[in-house]
Amino acid sequence: MSDLYNRLDQWLRARSRAEYALVTGVMTAAIMFGIGIAIGRSLGSDAMVVGLTMTVVYYWLNPNENG
Repeated sequence: MSDLYNRLDQWLRARSRAEYALVTGVMTAAIMFGIGIAIGRSLGSDAMVVGLTMTVVYYWLNPNENG
């Protein structure tokens, strides 16, 4: 499991700033949408807003920046 995490982590860190932010936003929206399905509540629009917000924040703050 640790090897899978390390490979995924390295793959993500190799992405550009925009790609990293987009992947983060899409994953956040997908997870929130899945949670909505699991609890039987429609979170579609909420998931999209949170995903978009995460994309903007991660692009703006650039957590992958070294230094």
